[in-house]
Amino acid sequence: MRSPFTTGPVSTGPRLLIGFGAVLLVLGMGAAAVMYFGLVPVSARPPHTAVTAAVLHDTFRASVARRARELGTAPGTVPDLEDPGLIALGARHYGQVCSSCHGGPGLGQSPVALSMRPRPQSLPAVVDSFSAPELYVILRDGVRFTAMPSWPSDGNFNEIWAVVAFLRQLPEMTPEAYRAATVTDVAGTDAPAMAWTRRGPQRPLKLHDAADSADAAGPIEEYLYSVPSTGWRPIGLQDVPVAYCAACHGTDGTGAPTGGQAPNLSLLDADTIAARLRAYADGTRESGMMATVASSLSGPQIEAVAAYYADLPDRTAGAPADRGDPELGAVLVQQGDFARALPACGACHGADAGASGLDVPRLAGQGAGFLKRRLDGFAAGDGPDAQGWNPMPAIARALSQQERAAVAAYLAGLPVDDPLIPARPPASPAEGPDKEIVDLLLNCSACHDPGPALGADRDLSPNLTLQSAAYLDHQMALFDAGRRPVGTMQQAAHEMTSDQIGRLSAVLGAAPVAQSGLDPERAQRPDFELAEAGTLAEEGDPARGLPSCLSCHGARPTAAVGLIPRLDGQRARYIEGRLDYFAETAAPEVLAPMTEIAARLTGDERAALADWFAARPPLTK
Repeated sequence: MRSPFTTGPVSTGPRLLIGFGAVLLVLGMGAAAVMYFGLVPVSARPPHTAVTAAVLHDTFRASVARRARELGTAPGTVPDLEDPGLIALGARHYGQVCSSCHGGPGLGQSPVALSMRPRPQSLPAVVDSFSAPELYVILRDGVRFTAMPSWPSDGNFNEIWAVVAFLRQLPEMTPEAYRAATVTDVAGTDAPAMAWTRRGPQRPLKLHDAADSADAAGPIEEYLYSVPSTGWRPIGLQDVPVAYCAACHGTDGTGAPTGGQAPNLSLLDADTIAARLRAYADGTRESGMMATVASSLSGPQIEAVAAYYADLPDRTAGAPADRGDPELGAVLVQQGDFARALPACGACHGADAGASGLDVPRLAGQGAGFLKRRLDGFAAGDGPDAQGWNPMPAIARALSQQERAAVAAYLAGLPVDDPLIPARPPASPAEGPDKEIVDLLLNCSACHDPGPALGADRDLSPNLTLQSAAYLDHQMALFDAGRRPVGTMQQAAHEMTSDQIGRLSAVLGAAPVAQSGLDPERAQRPDFELAEAGTLAEEGDPARGLPSCLSCHGARPTAAVGLIPRLDGQRARYIEGRLDYFAETAAPEVLAPMTEIAARLTGDERAALADWFAARPPLTK
């Protein structure tokens, strides 16, 4: 019989856990000591062992394969990788950037690249073992713990496919064909010299891991995120930047060397080219291709390159014969599609687009490949324009692949001076509206009163006489398509034909401007509140990401871009109601970025802005 004082068996579980923890602690301390005292060899001189190389490479292949499957290849997400222009565009980038490490067909790799650990592969030898989506993922994301960088921009990844298209050609290329495709013969061009002379203003480079970003990678003081930079290739320091620009854009600016995949610069003015180069250089306009070029240019060189291309005669490379249906494109460009609330291209991109101050590009005579690539990028939510109002993502998504190709082909075939006058809405008849339109105006007057006597009791409905015909026609299309959720207006749009809406919009757009009545209760707002609202409207508040209201809704932008509403003289309660709606509700995508802007304003600021605009005289038409 066991004595009550005898100790029973003790569980070994806690002892094992304590022992295991002690072992881990000792190992951790030992590892820390090894690192602290510099006992870990970090020299890149000896090559990796076979085991290390296999582990790294197999991990890399498995990770890339998984992310490529996640990428998906839905129709339209991958362009035609056999397009000669796309291949040529990718070749220029490969020659300027990638070849430094990965070599070329029949050509050895740089001794510097072969001294890296792990060594970058010779792509002509291995590229066939990767699928097109896998190549895209590698280029977009890079490979951690190697020298393979991620794409040097935070968006506009659509352009990566050009490099993928070229990479697929490497295994079958001869050294001579490779040189012809990738090397810019600086000595063989007549491009003028543009000396570096001086650096110019130093500007911060905006990347996802820069000092002022949420993903800032420390210790940030050891890196210099700024431009101008030395560049991957010292394009600026070699004093002949146009010779490198011509590799893609041609010495005539048309983009002919890349089959129109690079934009036609001869259509742009000097201010636009210079502004875009600066934006590409500092990352505010996203392009991994252009960032590597523009970031190496000095301030004076940017101005010189812009002046060179702006002074060239406007010309076009023409439309390729086998790309897109120009007849279908003509219908969409000239008329849009009312049923889908798609405006005619000329509503924004007409002859006066350059005067808008909104960086609205000219389209007539632009390269078909470039236009199609941009439309595809917009449709995928991926483009260089990360800021400001841009209806193009919503418009491009509404177009099919075939329609985007058709629009690009038609625009590329136009003469460069085509004003893109929309066929819709029609011009207002000189003899005035017919009886059908008069009857429709009477229906509208139940809420809007489009005549000169605008009653204050209707200030929740907008003053229609302020707006352009293009704006009114497009808004009715949005109502008819259910994309602007106002029940009474949706019903009104459904009860009219698209032809009636077009003619009605034309008459209202040509009507004399009438001043809205001011609400006596709102006229007592203190002057200092109106002054603060005026500052917001005229200057914005950069600290809160608020642009100037007049940068879009001012006289110049609204005169050049018919889709933008005019706010001067509009009813205060209507403006305030719209701003409150934007701030609290998910507005239609075509109205972006008003949701973000309105949400950053306080309720008092929205009300004060509404009163400030209501008190201003209407803009002339």
